[in-house]
Amino acid sequence: MKDKPLITLDKISVRLYDRLYLQNTSWEIKTHENWAIVGPNGSGKTTLAKALFGGVPVVRGSVRHHVKPSKGSQETPEKVPVGYASPELFREVFERELLQESFRDFSGRIDEKTTPRDIVIQGLPKGACDEKDFEHDLGHFAEKLRIKNILNRDICAVSSGELCKVVIVRALMRKPKLLILDEPFNGLDRRSRKDLKENLDGLIKSGVRLVLITHRFEELPTGITHVLQMKDGAICAAGEKEQLLSSGVFSEGTQEDGNHSFTFRDLSQSSLLLKEITPEARTLIDMRHVNVRYGDTVVLSDFNWEVKAGENWLILGENGAGKSTVLKLILGDNPQAYSNHVFVFGKKRGVGTSIWETKRQIGMVSTEFQARYPKEIPAFHVVLSGFYDSMGLFRTCSKEQKTSALEWMKLLGIDHLKEHKFGSLSYGQRKMTLIARAVVKSPLLLFLDEPCDGLDRDNRKKILSVLEYIGRNTGTKLVYVTHHEDEILPCITHRLMLQKGRIIESMKIC
Repeated sequence: MKDKPLITLDKISVRLYDRLYLQNTSWEIKTHENWAIVGPNGSGKTTLAKALFGGVPVVRGSVRHHVKPSKGSQETPEKVPVGYASPELFREVFERELLQESFRDFSGRIDEKTTPRDIVIQGLPKGACDEKDFEHDLGHFAEKLRIKNILNRDICAVSSGELCKVVIVRALMRKPKLLILDEPFNGLDRRSRKDLKENLDGLIKSGVRLVLITHRFEELPTGITHVLQMKDGAICAAGEKEQLLSSGVFSEGTQEDGNHSFTFRDLSQSSLLLKEITPEARTLIDMRHVNVRYGDTVVLSDFNWEVKAGENWLILGENGAGKSTVLKLILGDNPQAYSNHVFVFGKKRGVGTSIWETKRQIGMVSTEFQARYPKEIPAFHVVLSGFYDSMGLFRTCSKEQKTSALEWMKLLGIDHLKEHKFGSLSYGQRKMTLIARAVVKSPLLLFLDEPCDGLDRDNRKKILSVLEYIGRNTGTKLVYVTHHEDEILPCITHRLMLQKGRIIESMKIC
């Protein structure tokens, strides 16, 4: 029996900002197919997936959903119910929360909070299900992804990895026929990645069709039947998974046009600001008996940590262990830094120095910062803003600063994107842009919270090589967070392991 089509894209073109993408693209998903979409950063994977459910404007061609009206109904065919989860949805969450905070400040309701439960509710159509069904489904999916205990927690006490799971639960609550997941394993610890992979196979067996965007073949659930590869905004290969993977047609990532292969020679012979820095204080970070809590939720408990000049630190721990909170305290982005013993470069947070004086000596990359950065800023200006630690460029830059920013973009292979608006870039291209922003000023400390999330294989290798060189050969030292063992840098000298807000290991490793 011939498999019936579920969704058909027929010679479509998509408009984003002032450009056309996916020109004359055709693709069909049949009722028993589960697809993985692979390809290098900026190849069009996310745009193609969004075209399936109207997430981007299709200006040419057609998108057909092959769904018949219910028996006895005279209505026109409906669209296939689609659930969608992506790291890009973090921007929606943070923008809404910023607006809510403004309302609370004006109305005096400062004790109110936003919870993961609220985020799930906000993502559902009105009247999607009654309260009893909602609670049953929410409890079921939250238990599957191990976030049932955080549903009523203040969003400020939720880690980026936990927020990834919340967004996935929100997609599942729509009871989709087609589930589209864009890099759903980003930010997840090893156990959570294993759980999600098993849960996706369970959903496939239950009849839910899956479209998965990933840069790592080891993340593919066994239920994936087909693979599609994108390159330069076009489909370059598509077919049954086993046949095409075994034939060697696919690769996890290939360099885009304009990129070049990175070598240490590129970095050592450039005129980039990779100068040797002599810190005034031998102890760069000093945190003693630090406690952070939100209501009854304890995020850090009796936390003690010291970072000395010349040390590169790796911070490990499961989702919700407190890793990102530590970085926010040091940066002064968590107000509880000022009620604790948190010294940075020999000075207490909030005493004798401004937040901007401290940030001037620190570069930072994180999922949350990426979600918060304004969309309308050209990529070149995003990199230049690193000199001033601003979200946007509001000052005139010197010729030397512009030269340095452009050299970093060339080194990372993203100089061809310099005029593109930040919001028009792919998730991985945004990550590369913010990495350039973080290092352009040659900071004393470089905070890297999952810097390889969303990057294809070639760009991961490039970024890891750059960070290794910086950590080993310059005055910039690293504080590095990752959930992937293959991303641990050889230049790391010390390791910190957290579990539920407590230090369970702090040691020198080389």
